[in-house]
Amino acid sequence: MKPLRTLVITLFGAQLLVVAGAAFWLRLEQGQALAALLGAAALMLLLQAVCAGWLRSRLFRPLRGLERGNEIILKTHAAHDLELPRHHLLGRLPEQIHALGDEIARGRNEIASALRTGAERAELQRRRLEQVIQGLEEGVIVCDTDARILLYNPAAHRVLEQHPALGLGRLLYDLLPRTPIEHTLDRLNSPDCQDAQFISAVVDRELLLNCRLGLLRAVDEHQGSPSRLGRGFVLTFEDVTARQQTLQRRDRLFSATLEALRRPLASLRAAAEAVTDYGDMGAEQRRAFVQVINDESQRLSEQVAELAGNERTLVGQKWQLADIYSADLIHLLTRRFGDEDPLAVTMTGIPQWLTTDSYALVALLEHITRFVADKLEVQAFDVEASGGGQGVYLDLSWSGRALSTSELEACRAATLGQVVGKPSADELLQQLGSELWSQPHPRLESRAQVRLPLPAPEQSAEDAAPPLPTRPMIYDFNLFEERDRHGPLMERPLRQLDFVVFDTETTGLHPESGDEVVSIAAVRIVNQRILPDENFNELVNPGRPIPRDSIRYHGITDEQVKDAPDIVEVLPRFKAYAKDAVLVAHNAWFDLAFIRRREAQSGAYFTNPILDTLMLSVCLHGQEVDQSLDGIANRLGIDILGRHSALGDSLATARILLSQIDLLEARGIITLRDALEAYR
Repeated sequence: MKPLRTLVITLFGAQLLVVAGAAFWLRLEQGQALAALLGAAALMLLLQAVCAGWLRSRLFRPLRGLERGNEIILKTHAAHDLELPRHHLLGRLPEQIHALGDEIARGRNEIASALRTGAERAELQRRRLEQVIQGLEEGVIVCDTDARILLYNPAAHRVLEQHPALGLGRLLYDLLPRTPIEHTLDRLNSPDCQDAQFISAVVDRELLLNCRLGLLRAVDEHQGSPSRLGRGFVLTFEDVTARQQTLQRRDRLFSATLEALRRPLASLRAAAEAVTDYGDMGAEQRRAFVQVINDESQRLSEQVAELAGNERTLVGQKWQLADIYSADLIHLLTRRFGDEDPLAVTMTGIPQWLTTDSYALVALLEHITRFVADKLEVQAFDVEASGGGQGVYLDLSWSGRALSTSELEACRAATLGQVVGKPSADELLQQLGSELWSQPHPRLESRAQVRLPLPAPEQSAEDAAPPLPTRPMIYDFNLFEERDRHGPLMERPLRQLDFVVFDTETTGLHPESGDEVVSIAAVRIVNQRILPDENFNELVNPGRPIPRDSIRYHGITDEQVKDAPDIVEVLPRFKAYAKDAVLVAHNAWFDLAFIRRREAQSGAYFTNPILDTLMLSVCLHGQEVDQSLDGIANRLGIDILGRHSALGDSLATARILLSQIDLLEARGIITLRDALEAYR
C-alpha cells in the first residue's frame, strides 16, 4: 500500500507543477503574475481533492481491505470473504484471491484428514505393538547404538527379577556383560546375518539367559533396502536357569523311577524262575510264589501307571546347542561346588566363545573334576578356554601328574548318574562331538591337564571398515636404566613374577595437547595364570568432549563417561590394584605418558618395573615386521576378543606376554633384568 500511495502522490505533485507552470506562464504573458499564481494554485487544489477522494474510495480503501483479507486467508481462515466496497478499481483480483483461498482451504482439509488418518493408523499400530510386546513371555529390550535402553516389556522386568539397572536410558551393560553382546553385534556386521543366539549371565543375579539379538537396520531412502548402519538392536531373552532346574528334576525322577522298578522286576524274575525250575514244589509253596508274582505284578503296574503320569516330565527336549561365553560356562561349573565342598575351581586365561550343550558339558566337567580329585587327591583346579585351530580347547589343570591311560579310560567309562538316561562320560563326549585327552601342562612345570576340544561358533565374514587411527609407537630405551631401583626383583625369573597387564583408551593420541584417558583396565597374571575375574575396569571422565574419530575407535561416548570419576580419582584405585607388581602394556610409554601427567595431582606414583610387549617383540623379531597389537597377535596365533576396549586389549596383551616369555627363555633371557637389558 505505501509504495502505491507514494506513487500516486508523486503523480499528483507532478501534475500540479505542470498545470501551475502553464497557468503562471499565461498570466505572466499578460502581466498578471500574482493573479496567475493564485489561480493556478486554487485550480490544482480543487483537482487534487477530487482525484484524492475518488482514488481513496475506489483504490486505496479496497487495497487495504484486500491486504487485510489476504493476510487472514494465508494465516488463519482460508475461506474468509474479502470485505470490499461494491465499486473499486481492482478488477478480477478479489475473485482470484477468493479462488486461491478456496484451494488453500481444500488443501488444508485434505492434509488434516490425511494426518488424522495416519495418526489413527500409527496409534492403532502402536497399541497393537504394545499388546503384542506386553503379551510375550520372552523378555524384550530395545536399545540404541550406544546400548541405552529405549523400550522393555513387562516380561523383561519379570525375567530379570526386578533388576535395579533395568530402566529407560540406562546402559544394557549394567544388566548383561558387555563382551557377549559386543561379540554378537560384531557377528551381525554382515547384512546377510539377521540375528544371532547366545547364552549370557546376568549382572548380580544367579540367572542364565538364552538370548537372541537382532539389529534394527536403517532403511536406505534411495534403494529402499536395509542399510548396513543400524539404528540399534532388539534383544529377546528367556530364563533358562529354570530349564536347568527342570532337567535336574527330570533326572531325579528318572533315577527314582528306575530304582522303584528294579525291586518288583527282581522279585518277579526270582518267583518266575522258582516256579519254572522247581516243578516238584508243594502246592503251598507254589501258591506263595504265585502270590508274589501277583503282588509284584500289581506293584509294577502301579509303577508303570505312575511313570505314564510323569511322561511329560520325563520326555523333555534336550538342551539346545547355543553359543556361550566360556566365562559364563565356568561360572556355572563353580556353582556346582558349594562353600562346604573341598574342591575349588578357578577360571584362568582369556574367555572364548564356543557352541555346545552347556548343561551336558557342565555335568561332564563336574564328573571329570571329581574323578581327578578322587584318583589323584587334589583339590584345586584351574579351567581355561583357549583357541585351538578351528575350535576351542577347554583345559582342566592341577598340580601333580597326568592321568594314566587306564585312569583316563575309567573316567570315560564312568556313568553320570545325575544326567538323564545315566549316560557314560564317553557317550556325553560323543554327544558333544569332543574327545578327552590327558597330558602334562604345555607351559607350567609340575602341572597336568585334561583337554576337551570343542567347536567354536561359526564366524560371519566381517565387512571392510574405514581404517582406524593407530597409536604412535613410542620407544624409550632408557627403561633399562631404572633397573637398579627394583633390587632383588630384577633377578627373579619372568615365570615367577606377578604381572598387571593394563591398557587405556583416550580422547586422542597427543597427551601433550590436552588429550585425556577415558577408560583404564587391567588383568593380573599370577604363576603364569591369567585371572580374568580379578580385573580392573573403569571408565574415566576426561573433562572434555570425546572426538568422533576416537568414539569410532573405542566406542566410548560422552554420555557414558558423564558420571564417571576423573583420572585423579581413578589412579589411586589403580595403584592399589597394581601394588608392586610388574606393569605390562603394549606400547607402554604411550599409556604411561597420560598417567605420568596426573601422578602428582593424584598422589599415586607408579614406580613399578615396566615391561613393554612392543619392545619385547622388537627384540625378538626386529622392526621390519608388523609390531602392532594385531600384527603380533596374528604372528603368535592369538585371537583378540573385544579389540579397542581397554579390558579386551589387556587380555590380549597378557596372552602375548606369556607367549613372549617362552620365546625369550629360548634365547637365554630368563630374568626381569635380562628382559630390560634386552631393550638395548
